[in-house]
Amino acid sequence: MRHRIGAIIVLHALLMGGTLIGFARLGPSHGDRLYLMPDPDRVAAIVTAFERASPDTYMDLLRAFQDDRQSVRLLDRFTFAVDDEAPLPDAAMKAAMPYRRALRGRPFRVETQGQDILSRLEDQPRFSDSPFRVIVALPNGKAVEMQRAMPAPISRVLNRLTIIGFVVVLLDILIIFWLASLTTGPVERLARAVQSDDPQGLVSSGPREMVELSDAFRQMRARLHELLEERTRILAAVAHDFRTYLTRLQFRSDFIDDPEQRELAERDLNEMGMLIDDALTFAQPGPEWGGPEAMVELSDEIEDVVLVRRALGETILLATDCTGWRARTTPLALRRMLANLLDNAKRYGGGMTTIVLTRQDGAIILFVEDDGPGVAEERLPELVEPFTRLESSRARHTGGVGLGLSIVQALAHRFGGTLRLENRREGGLRAILALKDAEGLIQA
Repeated sequence: MRHRIGAIIVLHALLMGGTLIGFARLGPSHGDRLYLMPDPDRVAAIVTAFERASPDTYMDLLRAFQDDRQSVRLLDRFTFAVDDEAPLPDAAMKAAMPYRRALRGRPFRVETQGQDILSRLEDQPRFSDSPFRVIVALPNGKAVEMQRAMPAPISRVLNRLTIIGFVVVLLDILIIFWLASLTTGPVERLARAVQSDDPQGLVSSGPREMVELSDAFRQMRARLHELLEERTRILAAVAHDFRTYLTRLQFRSDFIDDPEQRELAERDLNEMGMLIDDALTFAQPGPEWGGPEAMVELSDEIEDVVLVRRALGETILLATDCTGWRARTTPLALRRMLANLLDNAKRYGGGMTTIVLTRQDGAIILFVEDDGPGVAEERLPELVEPFTRLESSRARHTGGVGLGLSIVQALAHRFGGTLRLENRREGGLRAILALKDAEGLIQA
């Protein structure tokens, strides 16, 4: 959206500048000029008054005809040659005709900056800094010069048109940027709030559309949470009933005479119990898993898990000394996530499992690497989907029920972390668990 609004701003500025330049340079026609030429009838009336008055009253006439819109001056003589028969361009002919008709053959001259411009009227600029004067000869050899002044505000605008245009475009861009920020700001806050599932961050002020969209997201979030809570309640109720029947079956399995069949039945019942526990954990971790601000000492917990696993015959290498590192999670959640990752590496890796930790950009990254065959790139996203397994068997000793990595991802998200899977160049799979570094919280 920023790029689109920026493009609109640039286009608007170009159009604004082009309009000002076109208005200043092209113009509709030479007859529609912004500078003002003296009115022909008024010029004729002033000249007639001078012709009928005695020379000793000329100063009084000058004061009478002078005002803030018109300047009248008496020249000692009219020394300009006038050729009434010379052909004039159309624009000059159109401008000269009213003067010829009003002055009835009196010699006159239209000039600016001391130069006759009547024959070159089409070449004159649309905006002129120099006044345009009409000079008319008197019978006694003197001449009357008249010019119609432009009002001071308009004159100042025309003289500073370039600066004014630049200021207008600049202010226009600033205002558009400000208006754009009123739109992009709420959109960015809304996007961050939706991505982090933070109802407090949803937009409550700003453009009406953004507020309505935030309300819609808030209502949708409430409905989704209601559905999740209902699903969890149903699962909890079903799990409770299942456990009741499992308990009965476990008691009844003791009456199976065949020891081998009794052992198989107990194993199946235990797997059913673990399946129920996994499903509940994936559905919604309970309060015992802690909140998002929980902290745990990584070194102690990881070393305990590694020692227990090594005692059971697993080959695990802890390649990083993480003494003093603390992550935002709980001991129970960390042990569950690490156990599921190690189980996955053991089942599909078959060889040594390596644990590597690093700190990066406010996060602690935990790598669990195995030496197995890896997974096809297009199927990597499927591994974290619930009840999804690349091995078709449903037996737990060959891969469980497909909730291990889903539980890791659910627990990581609970504490603001992430889980990502990738294939190693050396072969095997690498699980990348990112947890928030609690160092900033400790220092605070």
